[in-house]
Amino acid sequence: MELKGGHRRMNDMWMVASVAGAVVGATATPWITAHGLAQLARLDAARPGLALASAVVGGGAGAAAIVTSHRAGTWWLVPALLVWGCALVAAASCDAVTQRIPTPLVRQAAVGTGVLLTVGFAVHGDWLGLLISGLAAAAAGVVLLLCWRFAGAGFGDVRLAVLGGLGLGHATHRGLLLALAAFSLITVTQAVITLMRDGDRRDTFPYGPALAAGFLLAATL
Repeated sequence: MELKGGHRRMNDMWMVASVAGAVVGATATPWITAHGLAQLARLDAARPGLALASAVVGGGAGAAAIVTSHRAGTWWLVPALLVWGCALVAAASCDAVTQRIPTPLVRQAAVGTGVLLTVGFAVHGDWLGLLISGLAAAAAGVVLLLCWRFAGAGFGDVRLAVLGGLGLGHATHRGLLLALAAFSLITVTQAVITLMRDGDRRDTFPYGPALAAGFLLAATL
């Protein structure tokens, strides 16, 4: 009975933490998005609808950070994954309205996430998780580099993919497959909408939202 009670209390703590993570994500992400738009000199795109959307999705990213940390079995990854998730959503939000990803924002987030992940994994003694995070970041960067070369992706998408890969230290095979499916579905949908609207295959569309959705799903599921 004591073991069951302790297990229930631990689950309750993680549930409360998930709510707190969602609140932090919903609060921080619109501010980070505005910061990214300022870096792009596009504060004119900071509309109320964008702030609301980034807050909602940022709340999901904050909750995802807690869920991912729970699966890894440590609280030490929470700061890194909160920075990672909120920055992913903010960069994708900027891309959605400007078709540009703020390079300084992504670089700062990648450095911050990398440092915090290293500390978290080191304290937890999870060197394999740290190695996988590094390999995932490199692999994601290479894949988007090929997309940049052959499929019309921007180089900002390559940087965003490197940031996204950092959060996959404890991704499951199921999560990766679902993330790939989500990325493909969102990308195809964007392409179809662009063609139906303009009828020009040379028109570009933002990869950022699909990338962010894919990485968040991969890390969480």
